[in-house]
Amino acid sequence: MTYIYNSQLNSKKPYQTLKDFHPIKDKKILAFSPHSDDLSIGAGGFLSLLAQSNKVQPILAFSGWRGVGGLLEKIKAIKTRETEMELEAEKLGLRPPFFLRLSTYDNDNLVTRQKDLQVIKKVIKQFRPQVVFLPNPNDDHPRHRLLARLCLGVFKEIRPSCGLFFYEAPWTVFSSKEFNFIVSLTSLNFKKKIVAIKAHKSQLERTNFIRLAKAISAWRAGVVPEQKILGFGCGKINLGNWLEVFRYKKLN
Repeated sequence: MTYIYNSQLNSKKPYQTLKDFHPIKDKKILAFSPHSDDLSIGAGGFLSLLAQSNKVQPILAFSGWRGVGGLLEKIKAIKTRETEMELEAEKLGLRPPFFLRLSTYDNDNLVTRQKDLQVIKKVIKQFRPQVVFLPNPNDDHPRHRLLARLCLGVFKEIRPSCGLFFYEAPWTVFSSKEFNFIVSLTSLNFKKKIVAIKAHKSQLERTNFIRLAKAISAWRAGVVPEQKILGFGCGKINLGNWLEVFRYKKLN
């Protein structure tokens, strides 16, 4: 597996390998997921690798009862999605997920936002992560965007010292100027990603996220080498068949 990082998003200089940056090993990692399937879709390959030498704790923000078969009652739908995320974590080698069940899922207003900010703050202080994964704060999906911005609001207040990875989702992929961290997946880690996505049967009935994840990862592998590393028409580099990309920044 190859990692490529450049701290300057618009830099024309060659990328540095992760080895020249900071190896991610023996770290406490919090991976925030808006819905139960977002981690495997957006970052499943990278997280499965990190889990081999780090403590990766998935955090589910919104258990989400809408769009589950259309007929299940709320309590049963929530249980379905949380059970699917437990299976996802197992397939990726992560710790059992922690469920926040944030109030803003059902009713988003100033009161519920303040309440959810306190919940997130408590989690950050409890786990004291060294690395955090968040969805793209500019994602078109309102709940993805909301979770990222709630977390960023907490970070602004308590100023934790950690590395922050933003991951993309099918609803809004990064432009070439938005990502600065590239992960080339081995066939094993990509297989784990797909197996983890398959755990979310209630969502696959609605949208074929397996097909979307394969398409995005293959597309990235095809265009990123010239787009972000060599330059257009400037040679050839093989980063494998499957890529995940992230926007990385260091807090404090």
